[in-house]
Amino acid sequence: MMKVFLSPAKNMREMPAVPADVSAAAAPRYLYKTEGLAASLRDKAPYELESILQTSPQIALRAAALYQDWTNEGGVPAVYAYDGLAYKYLEAETLTAADLQFAQDHLRLFSAFYGPLRPLDAIQPYRLELAHKLDGKSLYDFWGRAFYDDLFAEGDGVAVNLASSEYSKAVRPYLLPADRMVTCEFLTYRKGKLRCLATVAKMARGRMARYIIENRIEAPEQLTFFDWNGFQYEQSLSDNNTLAFITRD
Repeated sequence: MMKVFLSPAKNMREMPAVPADVSAAAAPRYLYKTEGLAASLRDKAPYELESILQTSPQIALRAAALYQDWTNEGGVPAVYAYDGLAYKYLEAETLTAADLQFAQDHLRLFSAFYGPLRPLDAIQPYRLELAHKLDGKSLYDFWGRAFYDDLFAEGDGVAVNLASSEYSKAVRPYLLPADRMVTCEFLTYRKGKLRCLATVAKMARGRMARYIIENRIEAPEQLTFFDWNGFQYEQSLSDNNTLAFITRD
């Protein structure tokens, strides 16, 4: 089974609109590790969180309140909780029940706080990125092989990377020769040069995730037919582990 993974989003919806026909969310599978992180973060003063999260005093105060209120019970499905561009263009709220079941099996949302999430795993708002350190320790080390194992432990052998480098770095060190991780690159031709425009790339990643779900894609080669907002497959810039898509500004 081909797996696909996305980065999370810094911004989260505290009260997202979840379709009435969506079944009860599942518990995240790495909740025992999340509880340890939550305990450590709950003990931090706002000024300490400001340094850990590398953010403003106002955001650190909000983060401190989130961790004081955090609980391992309840929450909303992760795919509705994140509020970034990729999730806006994934448009989970318009997916059918059959789409969501396919997504639950194939799509993973990588979280520095919860680890690898399925779309319908129930989560609470938090603020944490994989690049951050907690008590001087790397979160990459904290999660170790968890992200890789979630993608490849079942012997599937193929994963499609729609994440940022910060999150794909959690997988790359563990790849074996038999594994295949295919990265989708979304490039814009502007002023005679090809550039990866972060905002546009995030939108395209979300739309590619939706394309995979709606079309029940099971092999990376099927992604070459993706055609959205001017993006089209460019064979000359692609290889076995990279699929390049180009649009012109």
